[in-house]
Amino acid sequence: MLYLREIKKVVWSVSYILYVAAIVIALQSQGVFDFGENLLHEPQKGENYGTEHAEVLEQIMPAAISQLWEEFCENSYQTYPIGFVKYVKLEDSEQQRVAEIISELTGTDVDTVLRDRTKNGDGSSGGLPSQAGSSMDYGRFKERMRELDHLLGGNSRYKVEDLVSYSNVPVTYEKAKERYGLARNRDKITGGYARLFSDYSVAMVMSVLPVFLAVILCLKDRRAKMSELVYCRKASAAKVVLCRYFALLTAAMLPVCILSFVSNVPLWAAYSGVALDYLAPLRYDFGWIMPSAMISTAAGMFLTELTGTPVAVFIQGFWWLSDIYMGIRSVPDGYALFRLAPRHNAGADSYFRTQDFLDHFNDLFINRLLFAGASMLLVVLTIYIYEARRRGRIKWRAQKPGFRFGKSQK
Repeated sequence: MLYLREIKKVVWSVSYILYVAAIVIALQSQGVFDFGENLLHEPQKGENYGTEHAEVLEQIMPAAISQLWEEFCENSYQTYPIGFVKYVKLEDSEQQRVAEIISELTGTDVDTVLRDRTKNGDGSSGGLPSQAGSSMDYGRFKERMRELDHLLGGNSRYKVEDLVSYSNVPVTYEKAKERYGLARNRDKITGGYARLFSDYSVAMVMSVLPVFLAVILCLKDRRAKMSELVYCRKASAAKVVLCRYFALLTAAMLPVCILSFVSNVPLWAAYSGVALDYLAPLRYDFGWIMPSAMISTAAGMFLTELTGTPVAVFIQGFWWLSDIYMGIRSVPDGYALFRLAPRHNAGADSYFRTQDFLDHFNDLFINRLLFAGASMLLVVLTIYIYEARRRGRIKWRAQKPGFRFGKSQK
């Protein structure tokens, strides 16, 4: 059977051993096999339940203005335009506008703001202007923050949706009890850990590593001149491509599915007597992780068959790096429509965030469906390329990687 032969070609290779090793090492570095060190327990009155972000205006406005003053004095504003950190330096006219914004926020005249910025003579400030936002309407404050974020090119520390990060409040006993109840009753305990495993898996490995398997297999067959054998078979191009794609996807997903249970099973004994969801890892493997593996594999096959080069590794790698460095500044960003690696982890005790997951489940569902659909579209295009080459409409150049359209020359 062609499917089984393709699987054998993938798994019986040095590249696959390296692939599995890379997955294990990457996930081990994130502590996904040590979740037993962070067990849930029912909150008791009088404990410290941690903190959470909340829209407390008395905290947000002074903290944001203080941050703005510091960056204004240094003329170095931290932004994340495409995921990577970028420090923006403004022109004098733009700095003048920032000074006007600070003046409005603090109730200090513009000349004083500009003077205090450099009064020490070494670029350091002489102190934050007084009355920092004490009398400003929060709606107007957000308008100024929106303008400032636009001035900096977007995705700055003043993005309106992220202003809540400037405020932290203690979690109450009632809120802690509610979180615990959701984790126990909705996630059945194991679901939260499986979700955290999925977060690390798509971010660290499964959004990028499968492309290597696809590229290596396709290039290996080309070097071995297997194309002539493939194209003269009675099997259709669709059958050849689909068998190869699903063989690669199966091989790519197999180790992560096994490891998801390796991560989850030790928890079963730790929560003895509690109703657990024993199939939670498998559901998250297929629902959360697999669409990222699908697009990585499909992109690898399509671009390799199209160009005859390993360019897919660089394209997928750049996409992956850009995506993960977008970070998780807020839950909506983590579940955004075009996120290659949807993020849920927000630090310690992320498995408590059951309500966040439920609130954004529809966003995640659409995201994963989109990537699965895009993957199948790339597979269809790969089938077209196979068929076009078989019929001579696309022919590889002999001297260097590439392709050309038209009838083959005799």
